[in-house]
Amino acid sequence: MTGAADVPVKTPAEGSTALSLTRRKALIAGATGNIVEWFDFTIYGFSAVVLATVFFPAEFGSGALLATFALYGVAFLARPAGGVFFGRLGDRFGRRGSLSLAITLMGCSTAAIGLLPTYASIGAAAPLLLLVCRLVQGFSAGGEYTGAATFVVEHAPYHRRGLYAGIIAGSSFVGSIFATVTVLSFNSVGAEYFLNGGWRWPFVIGGIVALAGLFLRLAVEETPAFTEMKERESLPIHPMADLLRHHRQSLITAFVYFAALGVATHMLIGYMPTFLVHAARVSSTTALLLTSSALVVAVPLYVYFGATVDRVGRRPLVRIGMVSSIFVAIPSYLLIGTGNIVAIALALLALVIVQALLASALLAVLEMMPTHARFTGTALPYNVAYALFAGTAPLVCEALVNATGNTLSPAFYATAIAVIALPVLWRGIPESKT
Repeated sequence: MTGAADVPVKTPAEGSTALSLTRRKALIAGATGNIVEWFDFTIYGFSAVVLATVFFPAEFGSGALLATFALYGVAFLARPAGGVFFGRLGDRFGRRGSLSLAITLMGCSTAAIGLLPTYASIGAAAPLLLLVCRLVQGFSAGGEYTGAATFVVEHAPYHRRGLYAGIIAGSSFVGSIFATVTVLSFNSVGAEYFLNGGWRWPFVIGGIVALAGLFLRLAVEETPAFTEMKERESLPIHPMADLLRHHRQSLITAFVYFAALGVATHMLIGYMPTFLVHAARVSSTTALLLTSSALVVAVPLYVYFGATVDRVGRRPLVRIGMVSSIFVAIPSYLLIGTGNIVAIALALLALVIVQALLASALLAVLEMMPTHARFTGTALPYNVAYALFAGTAPLVCEALVNATGNTLSPAFYATAIAVIALPVLWRGIPESKT
């Protein structure tokens, strides 16, 4: 089943510089689901301190925060199963249906967290129910990010693919910004209000936004690439088997790429707010404001670097990003440790620029995979890498700090990941495909 990958698939109005209505709808629908996913996961990370208090017994002490971060990571363990399920669904029956089901499950599980009883109400059943919700979130997220990227890029004209991929990548942080604003809004009423039930509303809002995203996706046409495969009766029967037989090196490269990007991203979104409070001694509100400001800067950078890929090719920016990531983490964490707001802001800016450079390779990873197995071929390595590295990043960082007493240990961890990934990505990320 290799022929489908070798036949170029043209999108409607190839060569047109104007976004057609179909493309705009596809871009909005893809980005909306991605926004919901990252809103949900960021809400959990930003609410970790409160969730540790309401879902675990007081005698756990600092262990409650570790347990909360463990549940943050557990959700990522369900992502590979979701990636295989939604990837196969998307490659065999269509991208749109797979993405619509994914966002439905994501919205339901997120709203359910906001409705859960606390440990004070039902005891040990509370964290168990939270675990179930997180597993469903993780399973549904397994089909979201790379599925949305596949959907949007397959709708894009070739000379704008980098821009489209950059918008999808940047939309992740739009979800995180939305989450930050939501948490700050409810926090502004008072810490006691947020602790005594205000924390529920952000999760309920996430479920409502997911419902809107579902309707948007149902209103969009299937991608031209999938439609052409269907018309030629060349839909895959076993996309996973084909990938393992013919595209193993591409899977390995994609896995390493998503591991490096995932660690960098979730150290910022999932761990940085907590690190700023504990290491830089800033208030939780200031920590959220600083982190969200970094994310606001990240969105246009992701889009700009995505558009730049269309002009300079797939390799240059990610190579600059990988080399920079080796040298940026430790100085940045040193600056953060000073507690000086300006120094922290500069450090976060440096980290965000490196992430945006790394994210520019999303299009290259999508193009490495054959059309008939693209959904599966990106979803599997993405979700396995995120389960092993991204989802565990906050837990690993907190555990390293607790074990060593060295607040620079998260930076050492990030640097080690970058050093290992550099040679693989330097050789493995392909140049533009025609």
